[in-house]
Amino acid sequence: MGTGYRCSARRRLGAVLLGAAVTAGLVAGAGGVAQAATMTVPCRGARGGAAGLVAALNQADSSPGPNTVNLASGCTYVLTAPDNPGNGLPIVTGHVVIRGNGATIRRSSAAPFRILDVGPGATVALDRLTITGGLATASGVTAFGGGVFNEGTLTATDVRITGNTVSGNGGSAGGGGIANQGVATLSRTDVLANTASATGTSIFAAVGGGIINRAGATMTVVASTVTANTARSSGSSPILFIAAAGGIGSSGDLTISRTSITANRSVANGLNGHGNGGGLSIQDGTVNIDHSTIRANVAEATGSGAQSEGGGLENFGDARLTATSVTANRTTSPSSVGGGIYNGADLALLGSPVVGNVASGTSRGTPPAGGGIYNDGGIVTLSGSPVTGNQPDNCQPAIPGC
Repeated sequence: MGTGYRCSARRRLGAVLLGAAVTAGLVAGAGGVAQAATMTVPCRGARGGAAGLVAALNQADSSPGPNTVNLASGCTYVLTAPDNPGNGLPIVTGHVVIRGNGATIRRSSAAPFRILDVGPGATVALDRLTITGGLATASGVTAFGGGVFNEGTLTATDVRITGNTVSGNGGSAGGGGIANQGVATLSRTDVLANTASATGTSIFAAVGGGIINRAGATMTVVASTVTANTARSSGSSPILFIAAAGGIGSSGDLTISRTSITANRSVANGLNGHGNGGGLSIQDGTVNIDHSTIRANVAEATGSGAQSEGGGLENFGDARLTATSVTANRTTSPSSVGGGIYNGADLALLGSPVVGNVASGTSRGTPPAGGGIYNDGGIVTLSGSPVTGNQPDNCQPAIPGC
């Protein structure tokens, strides 16, 4: 398990999916109305429901802002058709605050579409809102953002992003819950049970079941949960295909604080599948994680030539964990390494224990290694960070302090 072709090929594929900007929708110019607007959308009636919400966002786009859209407490706004290709709501091009007051925006349609697209230069603040049921799809090209696609500035406070899916058919997919290509801040937000899925017969990937933070983007996650999300890929490849970052995938700058990343899964099924980074997969950028938990995440792969790496964390960036526990994570496949952490770059652990993780294999493959940490040519610095009780070993190869 060296640092040659297998590693570099995976990074090239990750760079394609996590890389430069794409535009998810057409962007219209603002104009017309001379002042900011405040709009209240009832749960039902002529000016309420999903139609009323669409009308309010169109009005907000035509105002210089900041504009405010107030939703009815506890209401579910059901989107039954896309407003524009690929999106249930109008693409936000201005500055808007959506005050949910405990409301839900849900897709209920045979037609696939994501819920919300924040366009380049736009600013959106979400508050006390649930976004669910979004479905972004693409065939032969990469699909992004099942629930939310952000190319501007997004702030989510007390928000629940759950049950959204991004799906690539014959291509890649990223960000089941949220795909970020701008600046995003999540505070007291739950990213729960979202899925990124991809199928194919060539080289393809599903990355970021919960969240994908792409190259050049910036994301901050504070006092939140990223739980029970899945990145799943299936098919076959002459070289490799990938399921990575069941919880969070990042190639940009990422800061995580007081957040639980738990019970996420990366699952690759088929010939030459790689299941990596069950909790997080860091392909590039600077990552700081403090006072958080990376627990009970799984990276797995099945089939001939299958490999799994980094049950809790896969790192190819510049990562620093402070007072963050990495516990009870697991890799499983014919070739399995790094039950807790797989590292191929720079990783510093400060007061961050790596305990009770497992790398498990099958009789068809090479023996598993690095139950706690598997270091593949990178630099690992341990300071006050015990690596204990991992199976089949704690560190492979030897790391000072381990």
